[in-house]
Amino acid sequence: MMVHVVAPASLPEGYTFEAQVGGDPERTFTVEVPEGGVKEGDTFLAPLPADMADGPRIKAPTGQWKDGLFNCFGYGILHPSLCCSLWCTQIAMGQAMERMHLTWLGSPGPNVATRNTFKVVVAIIVAYTVYSIALEIAGAPYGAYPPTWISVPRFVGSLAFTIWAIWALMKTRANVRAQYQIPEEKC
Repeated sequence: MMVHVVAPASLPEGYTFEAQVGGDPERTFTVEVPEGGVKEGDTFLAPLPADMADGPRIKAPTGQWKDGLFNCFGYGILHPSLCCSLWCTQIAMGQAMERMHLTWLGSPGPNVATRNTFKVVVAIIVAYTVYSIALEIAGAPYGAYPPTWISVPRFVGSLAFTIWAIWALMKTRANVRAQYQIPEEKC
């Protein structure tokens, strides 16, 4: 199993140091700094020795995706996870991000920054929805050609939300690939 490790200092490639599991000084393991080295505070993935894992874990495969492309239909077309993924993509992404201890931007972070990732993602979605609806209502009296003071904020809001959604999804997917050692060539 791969775990996120925070570099205690700027260290060169190949350097080894002792990392703590969950901040417990009694539970340490040796970590080797990856290729290219790290700067203080950088987060990188390192293998956790099997004897250090906390309790029973799901045996997730490494090196490949667990399910195939169309296995999402295995529990029926009205399964809640499938419906959520199709109609509320960012909500499903937020759930995965919180389970993987990622921030709302899809990057690993300390517990305090990742504890409420799902709530932050939902807040972003709700705020964007309210913003969009308010601009639609404001533009309704003008028909198909609302004034610039409505069109520009609508476009900027849509662009910002789209950029965030794509960025967060890319970072989340990259973290899933890294944690489960899935090579890039396998979709």
